[in-house]
Amino acid sequence: MDKPYYPCDSIGSVEVLAKTLGLHPLHLQNIADKAEESYTTFLLSPNPKTGKEREVREAKFELKRIQKRINSRIFEHVIFPAYLQGGLKATEDQGRDYVENASIHSRCRTLINLDVRNFYPNIKARSVKDVFKQFFRFSDEVVDLLVKLTTFQGAIPQGGCTSSYLANLVFFNNEYHLVSKLRGQGFAYSRLLDDITISSDKELSQAKASEVIRMVAAMLTKQKLRLNGDKTSISYRNELSAKFEVTGLWIKHKQPKVRKQERRYIRQLVYNCELKSKQDKTTDSYHTLWNKTSGLVTKLERLNHSQAGSYRKRLAVILPEYSPMQTDQLLKKVSAAMKVPASEHRKLGVIKRYNQIKYQLGILSRTQKGVARKARKALVAHYSSASTKLEVWES
Repeated sequence: MDKPYYPCDSIGSVEVLAKTLGLHPLHLQNIADKAEESYTTFLLSPNPKTGKEREVREAKFELKRIQKRINSRIFEHVIFPAYLQGGLKATEDQGRDYVENASIHSRCRTLINLDVRNFYPNIKARSVKDVFKQFFRFSDEVVDLLVKLTTFQGAIPQGGCTSSYLANLVFFNNEYHLVSKLRGQGFAYSRLLDDITISSDKELSQAKASEVIRMVAAMLTKQKLRLNGDKTSISYRNELSAKFEVTGLWIKHKQPKVRKQERRYIRQLVYNCELKSKQDKTTDSYHTLWNKTSGLVTKLERLNHSQAGSYRKRLAVILPEYSPMQTDQLLKKVSAAMKVPASEHRKLGVIKRYNQIKYQLGILSRTQKGVARKARKALVAHYSSASTKLEVWES
């Protein structure tokens, strides 16, 4: 299947939309009318490569709960084609992540990497309206309401719960034409949100590669989007100096891999953990280093790297621990959490704190198993009626 497909009935009225989302129509309309005031804006840490900070907007609780339900009750029913890779749930027969995305192109001889300039801020409300009107075929009043609920200042917000689904659907009416045409010429195509990759098992001329890029640019132009020329690249397998990467993974072998330099870096981090563990496994800096290293080892495990198992075993014998002072602070948190009445146990902030304390008790159990077990048993009993985060969004 080359085109996204929505197998459910159209939603023809605000009343039906409200019922679908489990809300009263007036409440839904009220949240939509206040949507512009319902975001918190913050900056992410600077990109290590570009040095640029990224502005992200997170919906406040009531709007976020509605967006979560739009995802689970509308967007997650869409059947997406395999060439769309980012921000979607994996299925039994189709992976959806940066590794699967790179795998699509792992045997190619020519690789074309493209990036859409300022993708999220440039997906405007008119495009979102087209998605709900033409793709989902919802009624005008439903479309207008959903546009209010999923856009901010006339565009989809980076960080919004619904934004990645809308980013995957923005080209619903023409991307499949491009994919079909490219496939007919022997090309592979994939898109992980704003990263577009096209490859061929043949060594293409610069002229042919440029023609392909123009085809992609023409698709973007229909949505008033354009390519980031600084990130456009054409590379060849036999080119020694070429990066030959897809979404950060090297694909000159049959399977995506991390480069030797990154493998050496991870090996060094594991060694550094072993050295620091001999000094003190309770410091914040050691916890941070171990967690960072563990995350990178998980990446190697995902890529089936031969040394991943060995690194994991080495990390397993130097797990971070808590000092007596940290233990005392944690037990005070447990005591405070035990005083929270059951009527508060369905609140998101309370649930987050409860889950964090359970995680921390797992760390404590490495050195004080009995104390940790007793505290955890009491905590779990006290929070026996607590909701999960998913239940909070859906209830």
